[in-house]
Amino acid sequence: MDLILTKNPIISRIGCKDISYYSSEYIYKSTNLNIATGFISNESIAELKRLVDFRHRGLNLSLFIGMNYLDGFTKLQYNAVKDLGAYLNGEGLGEVYVSPRAMYHGKMYSFMQGNNCLGAFVGSSNLGSFMGTTQKYIEADMHFEKDEGCLVNEKIIQLTNILGEPISSAKEPTKFKKPTTALLDGYEHVVKLSEKELNRCLQLQSTLSVSIPLKTEPKSNLNTYFGAGKVKGKFSKRDYYEVEIIIGQDVPNRDLLPNKDDGNFTVITEEGYKFECSRQGDYSKNLRSAKDLKILGRWIKGHMENEGALKIGEMVTEETLKAFGKHNIELTRSKDGTFWILRLK
Repeated sequence: MDLILTKNPIISRIGCKDISYYSSEYIYKSTNLNIATGFISNESIAELKRLVDFRHRGLNLSLFIGMNYLDGFTKLQYNAVKDLGAYLNGEGLGEVYVSPRAMYHGKMYSFMQGNNCLGAFVGSSNLGSFMGTTQKYIEADMHFEKDEGCLVNEKIIQLTNILGEPISSAKEPTKFKKPTTALLDGYEHVVKLSEKELNRCLQLQSTLSVSIPLKTEPKSNLNTYFGAGKVKGKFSKRDYYEVEIIIGQDVPNRDLLPNKDDGNFTVITEEGYKFECSRQGDYSKNLRSAKDLKILGRWIKGHMENEGALKIGEMVTEETLKAFGKHNIELTRSKDGTFWILRLK
């Protein structure tokens, strides 16, 4: 048994190992992954499906979601979780359970190899900590190895049997939460401006703009998530919202934008989010959110999801853009050149 903490330089003197130190190996060796968690994020839904696909029928998944059914799903989340359950059930690879009887807010995870437990975790870490999709909070968990972990696995199964009902047989909720318009709230490296600050910035915009087409290549641009893994032949934890926008040579006024040698530049959205972007790659062709590729992608795809044009885990296609009704991102420079207003057009 060991106490583990999220890897963070501020607490490095404590010297604890983090979840990824153990779970990265477990992901490859386990035959069953059993989860009892409170909430599930959009990103984690997509990553669980990708993990099961990566293991090519070598991994069975039992996912018990203890909070969302009674506390509320968005329609988008509910449909994605139900689709995941149908996929697992149809392929004989597991089940998704919800809790219609009581709200369970704990977090327990066990990685089994047959009847043997490789390791188990109990603590504060949400599912995103294992799937690489969480925000960088400092979490604390207890890690149990081998026989010690079997008890955790047993409790997960018991809890699921007592509180859980397969999502396929649970009554569909009659009310859903409204999708959040606060798409980047809580994201590291993002600042939310006050209404007064935002209005001041909007009044300072110039007439100089660059309009960049949104492209739908299957493994790049808006679909970077579906590209090759970061480590060949291994499951590379990725985030569904990672994007890199390619600025074609034929984009009018493309040279107005700072290039990669100029460093990061500030963008501000009409909702008042402020974050840094940069250009990378040959000829500065790639536009990305600096420090975290998820920021720009969450903002773009989140708008698509809220409009009903995109489902969680789906590839962005031309049909998606047609349903969304917007095909470009537009960057408008401020009069003093210190920031850019970012819009979807």
